[in-house]
Amino acid sequence: MIERDEILDSKFSLHDRHRFEIKLNISASKDKNEPYIIEYFFFIPSSLNIRYETYTKEIFYSDTQHYIRFKTPNFSIEKLFDTNNELSPYNKTLKNIDFLNSGASDEFTVETIIDEIKLLGSIVRAEIRDKVEYLTKFISEKNLDTNLILKLRQDIEIVNTNINNLKNVILSSNLPDRIKRSVLVLDEYISLVLEEYIADLISELNKKNIILNKEIIDDFKNISISQRKYREAMGYKTVFKKNDKHFLYFRGVLKKYISSALFLKQEMSDFNLINHTGPAIAAGIAMFFALIVTIYAQSKYAMNSVYFITIIVVSYIFKDRIKDWLKIILSKKMTAWLYDRKITVLEPAHNARIGYIKETFSYIPKTMVPLDIDKVRNKDSKNNDDEIKEERVFKYKREISLDLNNIEKYHKRRKDLLDIIRFSVFDFIKHADDANVNYDYIDDNREMKTAVFPRLYHLNLVIKYNYGKNFNYERVRLLLTKDGIYDIEEVEF
Repeated sequence: MIERDEILDSKFSLHDRHRFEIKLNISASKDKNEPYIIEYFFFIPSSLNIRYETYTKEIFYSDTQHYIRFKTPNFSIEKLFDTNNELSPYNKTLKNIDFLNSGASDEFTVETIIDEIKLLGSIVRAEIRDKVEYLTKFISEKNLDTNLILKLRQDIEIVNTNINNLKNVILSSNLPDRIKRSVLVLDEYISLVLEEYIADLISELNKKNIILNKEIIDDFKNISISQRKYREAMGYKTVFKKNDKHFLYFRGVLKKYISSALFLKQEMSDFNLINHTGPAIAAGIAMFFALIVTIYAQSKYAMNSVYFITIIVVSYIFKDRIKDWLKIILSKKMTAWLYDRKITVLEPAHNARIGYIKETFSYIPKTMVPLDIDKVRNKDSKNNDDEIKEERVFKYKREISLDLNNIEKYHKRRKDLLDIIRFSVFDFIKHADDANVNYDYIDDNREMKTAVFPRLYHLNLVIKYNYGKNFNYERVRLLLTKDGIYDIEEVEF
């Protein structure tokens, strides 16, 4: 097995009770425009009643969400607001503002400024988040480094100063209202981000019983409180109140607006001629069978005879069955070059086509599972019980092709992408038994006891990544109950 490189780096996470998420890192810095091919093999317990008739490809596609976006450019806070950094969205915004203030009237420049403001917000959020996550993940009493926390404090001060400066420059200039609204959204969003991540940091320090200098803690707490009071004074909507039912909604609106600088546009093809090839071939073969039987019956019997009528009725019944059988067989055999859906990927700022995504869903008989996939599925010495269970298998194939030249043409900072898929298990567990089971037993003191166990179903997912001649595998086990996803495990093999 060839070792997987960065272009196939993936991350699994639990998104909510019924959905899990897979993020796949896609490098746009490769020399060749070869497609990325990802094959997801789902091994599902037959007791969940998942089969061709009960769980169709239409249900599968409605149960999945797909996003493709640029990875957040990597800038430190110092580099982001360094006046000599020409690639900084902060400096690009100021430069374009000067251009408009000089008397130029350019709608493209207006759109560029708004896009740079959004990108600035995305980078600030990512940098503050990463610093806080690093501190909360690795910090302990033994390796407590106060300098790291003071560095975070310094970054927050730099962000506050420069965002406030940008806001004042834009609001005091004769610029279009759209730009002014964008910078106010940025100002509100950054204030909210700072408040939330400071709260996360202090909460994690408290959980680990890590005691910092009281002045440092008080300083962070004051920053968090001042951010909330600032938003309230500005009349912003994301002022936290316990009984505010709209708070999370407005928070989500802000996040989507700022992060839209990274997300790509996907356009679904309305009609896929190739997708109908299999059914058309099946219908043609079935019709050919019916014609041959009809000609034979005419040559042997009179058209008004009982024999002729019986043969025609039986051939009609078999014609429909043959068509249905062939449609299933061909859909399984032809998935290597047929696809269900084709999605065009566009870069929204310039409406430029930068690639496409092809998707295919098909059921696979257990005996026809590829040998390499079957080997990965069963190579698990810790859970041999999975091997003997009856399972249904289906495959979801995703082919991603990128136009690297077009990406290079429009972007110097946003190149690498993230392909994000959220799979829902909601329709998998409709026929599951109750989530918990009472188990009676007699303990060592001869007393009756009742233990409660979760009734788990193992959904095994084997993923094969392909890029050119490179390939690799991953295996994930989802533990499901009637209530949703109980746990998710990456399986070593």
